[in-house]
Amino acid sequence: MLKQRILTAIALALVFSSTIFFFGEYGSNILFSAGLFISIRELFALTIKPEKSLGTIISVLLASLFWLFNVQSDIWLNFYFSFIGSLVWICILCFMVRYKFNGQWTLQIKWLHFLMGLVLLWICATGLLFVQRHFDSGGWILLYTLTLIWVADIGAYFVGKRFGRNKLASGISPGKTWEGVIGGIVCNLVWMCFVFLLSNGWDIVFWQFIVIGLFASALSVVGDLYESILKREAGVKDSGTLLPGHGGVLDRIDGVIAATPVFIFGLYVVGAI
Repeated sequence: MLKQRILTAIALALVFSSTIFFFGEYGSNILFSAGLFISIRELFALTIKPEKSLGTIISVLLASLFWLFNVQSDIWLNFYFSFIGSLVWICILCFMVRYKFNGQWTLQIKWLHFLMGLVLLWICATGLLFVQRHFDSGGWILLYTLTLIWVADIGAYFVGKRFGRNKLASGISPGKTWEGVIGGIVCNLVWMCFVFLLSNGWDIVFWQFIVIGLFASALSVVGDLYESILKREAGVKDSGTLLPGHGGVLDRIDGVIAATPVFIFGLYVVGAI
């Protein structure tokens, strides 16, 4: 299982990095549109569960709209997107504190979570493409944003497996521990220092560079837990089966969806955008 997980992670990293650097914005737009299509289908399956062909048609339409119209990088529009996305994730965090499983969500509640998830997916994909377009080193900053979540996941997995004792949220995801979360953040801290030394933080002050990364890392945990709630309410272990060792696409990008608007909003706050 671990070997399969590692091989899939390496393959995904190669796909993302090669697309970002060899195919540029156009390739990234196609890649994110494809990811959006699969993610929306999985989100349908976790929430309102429409007839399969209908869900596929709507997913294709929404992903196509993203591909066709996400061609402009409006600075202020992305500011509002990142602010709204960050605010929604803070509200989700408050919801999780009070959450108790009952397995009896009404259709209206499922629609609410579907629409909220759809908006957050769109904000994430739009924000990542904006980063790539806006900065001279946009491809590297985009890849760095993704690695923040990858490194945190790897650190949390191995530290949690070896030292995990205290449950983070037993009512949501029994396998996650505080030790794992702390391990992931520490690994990320080391990674952020290393990237800063290589890039000079892309002209961002060191402490601001670290704080933005830490906030993004922390919110990625919220994204992971929120998806666990959706899976728990849907009665499934994974959001899909596309990625061996990982499950579905949402299982792989849940942290990215939460971290991206926080990361971008942090760049606005420190004046990097």
